[in-house]
Amino acid sequence: MFKRIAPVLLIALLAACSAPAERETVQPKAGPGVASVTNEAECLQRGGQWTQLGRTPVPQCLLQTADAGKACTDSQQCQGQCLAPEGTVDGAQVGGQCSVDTNPFGCQQRVRDGVASTICVD
Repeated sequence: MFKRIAPVLLIALLAACSAPAERETVQPKAGPGVASVTNEAECLQRGGQWTQLGRTPVPQCLLQTADAGKACTDSQQCQGQCLAPEGTVDGAQVGGQCSVDTNPFGCQQRVRDGVASTICVD
C-alpha cells in the first residue's frame, strides 16, 4: 500500500513547495553606495538595525537610504529599491522613487527599466 501512496505524497509535497507562477523570486541586493553588511558590529557602526528580515531566521542589516524619495526608473539608481507610485498598474511605463530603507522583503511594486511590476520576496 505504501508503494502506491508514496508517489502521490511526493508529488503533493513538491507542488506545495513550488512558488506561485505570478510571483517573481529575486535575491536581495545592496544598491549603489550601500555595501552588503554581514555582521552586527558593522551594521550598528553604519547606523543600521541588526534584525530578522523576511522569512530567513538569520539576522540582517536594515539601513536607511540617503537617496529616499529620489526620482528613479530602475532600482540600480537607488541604494534600496525603485518603487512605483501607489495605484500604478503592473506593466505601466512609470517613474518611481527610491525606497526609504534597504529592506527588499514583502510584496512591492518596483520599477525596472521604467516599467512597474509587483515582486514578492520572502
